[in-house]
Order: sequence, then C-alpha cells, then structure tokens
Amino acid sequence: MDDSVSVRDSVLDILSGVLDIEVGDLLTQPVLAAHEWDSISSLEAFAALERHFGIELDLRAFHATRTVDDLVRLVDKTPAQA
Repeated sequence: MDDSVSVRDSVLDILSGVLDIEVGDLLTQPVLAAHEWDSISSLEAFAALERHFGIELDLRAFHATRTVDDLVRLVDKTPAQA
C-alpha cells in the first residue's frame, strides 16, 4: 500500500462499521479489546479488510494485533493480490 493516511482512514472506517462505534472513539481508545472486539467482530473485520484492500492477511499476524495502529501497519505492509 502506498498511501498510509488513506490506509489508516479506511481501516478506521471499517473498524467503526464492524464495531458500530464512532471513528473518534477508536482514536480516543485505540486498543481493540476496549471495544466489542470478540471473535465475531474480529472475523468480520478480517474479511472486510481483505475485501476492501484486495489483500490476503496472515491470520496469525492479524490475531496478534492489539491496537488500531497495529492493524494499520499490518494492512499497509501486506502486498495487494494480483
């Protein structure tokens, strides 16, 4: 991914939709576990991120993310599928 700002904004929008919270809440409290981050929301976010960015995320790396910024870095470093 080239544009980190755009990636961050998109990740925030996706998480906001999956968790049904405002982006501002994610910015104020970026720790995912502080929100309704459970196995269902995690899988929804995983699928939405892969679909939106056209990538295939490493599931173990995804589960290791703890914050919004961790997730942004993971998405940003994952190459797009051809």
